[in-house]
Amino acid sequence: MAPAALAIVHTMQGRLRLRLLAPDEPQGLVEAVRGLPGVTDCRWNPRTRGLLVLYDPGENTPDAIIQAVASHAGVTVPDPGRDPGVREETVAAAITSSVGELNARVTQATRGRLDLGVLVPLALTAWAVRELLRPGIAPLSWSSALWYAHGLFRDYALRERS
Repeated sequence: MAPAALAIVHTMQGRLRLRLLAPDEPQGLVEAVRGLPGVTDCRWNPRTRGLLVLYDPGENTPDAIIQAVASHAGVTVPDPGRDPGVREETVAAAITSSVGELNARVTQATRGRLDLGVLVPLALTAWAVRELLRPGIAPLSWSSALWYAHGLFRDYALRERS
């Protein structure tokens, strides 16, 4: 299955953000979308290849706007009924998944005694102590590391163990 050339970044009542894989705005897309019933604003961001559409939910629906954009741009739309095993993954989801897998391997290797929620704050604490012991202390670096170590430990390690 070929990837869709149109991605739905987010949708909420009255607001829709789409991403087109096309490098440039399709000719007349913003004007065409602004001409749809209920659309109050439409903006193209060439840097993100994103289309932001603001609309009146009483006059139009996200699905109708998405179909109009796809039709005008000549692109495909992700099929909401596609095989659940096929998943489009964002960068954030890929990072989260990778870190989760790494955490599972660390936990398995240490027989459940350690995980990244403990190791990362310990590493940051060790770095902060090293910075404190070095001549010519740079106050921001060691204090920042210690602050992050404390916050990570408090927010993740302690919460999961309670």
